[in-house]
This record gives sequence, structure tokens and C-alpha cells, in this order.
Amino acid sequence: MKAKPIFLYLLGIGLFLFGNRNFWNDLQDSWKEQERQKAVLDVNKDIEKKFETQKLQRDSVSKTWKNPKYYFQVINLGSPNFKALKKGRTTVETDISEDASDSQ
Repeated sequence: MKAKPIFLYLLGIGLFLFGNRNFWNDLQDSWKEQERQKAVLDVNKDIEKKFETQKLQRDSVSKTWKNPKYYFQVINLGSPNFKALKKGRTTVETDISEDASDSQ
């Protein structure tokens, strides 16, 4: 093969890639977008590990939803102590003689 046609062909491809500024900018933008999407996927992998999902199956005979996996459910027995669940009231003390406490 002759070297001149190969050289001219490679020169034409090089001029097309590097001479067309819009093509080069679009190519770099697509690379940056792919890198950003990869970074988002890496972050989302960690988020997905924190949540557990289960698939329910419909039982057509009893017309109920069934969970084929073992799971735990919290059951409250008796009446809950609502007084213990209430938060205490916070008071703000100031220098004013009306609001100040007597403890010194």
C-alpha cells in the first residue's frame, strides 16, 4: 500500500475531528454528562442499600395480599402511657426580675 493515501485519509479524519469545533464541544459535553451520570449512580447505590423493599403477591382465592418473606410487625399490647410520650415544656429564663428564678 502507498503511504500517501493513508496519510491523507488520517489527515482528513484529524481535521474533521479537531477542525469542527461544535463536534468537539458536543463530544466533550457528552463525556462530562456520562461521568456525572456515573457519579449519580454511585451515590444512589449507597442510598438503595439503606431501604428494604418487599414484593407482595395477590392471593386470588382469599383475595388478600401475601408477603412470601418473613417479616416482623410491632404489636402494642394494652393501653400506651400517653403521659410518658408527651414532651416537657421548656421555659426560657431572662434577667428581668419577673421571669428570673430564685436559684442563685
